[in-house]
Order: sequence, then C-alpha cells, then structure tokens
Amino acid sequence: YSPDGGNSTLEAEETMHYEIGIEQGLPAKTTVSLTGFYIDVSDYIEKDANDIKTNFQKYTFAGFETIVENRVIDDLLLRAGYTYMYTEDKSEGSQRDELQYRPENKFTFETSYRLAWGMSLYGALIYVTDQYFYDKNQIEKKRLPNYTLVDLRLGQEFFQGKLTAYLGAKNLLDEDYEQSYGLPQAGRTVYGGLDYRF
Repeated sequence: YSPDGGNSTLEAEETMHYEIGIEQGLPAKTTVSLTGFYIDVSDYIEKDANDIKTNFQKYTFAGFETIVENRVIDDLLLRAGYTYMYTEDKSEGSQRDELQYRPENKFTFETSYRLAWGMSLYGALIYVTDQYFYDKNQIEKKRLPNYTLVDLRLGQEFFQGKLTAYLGAKNLLDEDYEQSYGLPQAGRTVYGGLDYRF
C-alpha cells in the first residue's frame, strides 16, 4: 500500500529452502565447514521497470559457503570465508539470465584478540565481486564495481568487565561502493561509546 510503489494485488512469496553442511576439526585448533544451499522461490516480490512492487514467477538461488577458523593461539580468533552464489530468473518469458544485486563471490576475513588487561581488538575485511543490475527495461545487464570494506574496533574493559569503552571505524579505507545502482553507501564512519553491564 505504499503510495510510491505499492501494489494491492500482490501474492505472498513461497520459498523452499534446502541446506546441507559438514564440519571437520583439524590439527592446531582449526575447524573447516562447508555448507551448500538451494532456494526455490515462487511469486518473489521485487520492483519492476516502473518501480512498482510485483510478483515475479520463479527465482532460484544456489551455492555454497566455506569457513576456516583457527584458535591455536589463546584469545586469538582467525576466520576466513568464501561464499559463491548462482542465481537464475526462471519466470516465463524472462530475458534475464541472473538476478540483480546478488553478488556471485564474497570473501571475508575476521580476526579478534583479547589481551590480558581487558583490551580487545577486532578487524574484518569483506571483498565482493561480480554483482549485476539491469536497466529500466530489465533487459540490459550491467556490472557494479567490485569493492573491499575494512572495519576495525578497539575496546577496553574496566571494573572487572562491567564497563567497556570502545572506538571503531567502519569502511576504514573510505571505499566508494554501491550495493544497489545509484545508491552510494556511507564512506568512512568513526564511532565510539561506553557499555555498562549491571
């Protein structure tokens, strides 16, 4: 019922989600996991060429995610991951070979370390590639630029962990990027604060 893109004739989406995974412990406190997924969607709701929310007949998402995690050093976490996703518009008469704004490849890396005196360090890196969108006619496919995001956070506990002061930065490298065409995301953001637990 939105005045801009609403559609009172919309049907509810129906989704069948299948997932299977395996996890294996390795030497040196290392764990590897692999998860495969397949998602079948009918009546998917998405904006059409006129920016009106519409039911699309059939979408498919498939892929896998793998994560490697290591804790061989006390209080140090290292985690790396990769996600591959294949998408397809199976709607009758569709001229699109894949769905927009669903990146094909996503690489992640996270690390955190806690020091003896209550200080904690956290860092994350995300690299996203092969993300596409379509023009207003929903026919011509174009590619969004790949992007890399880096986040950092520093925390310090006081009073036996009851009070935590923290300072961090999101998108530390001030990357210019979009997750949807024409909607640039925020640049470098610096934040800080206090958490008190009682």
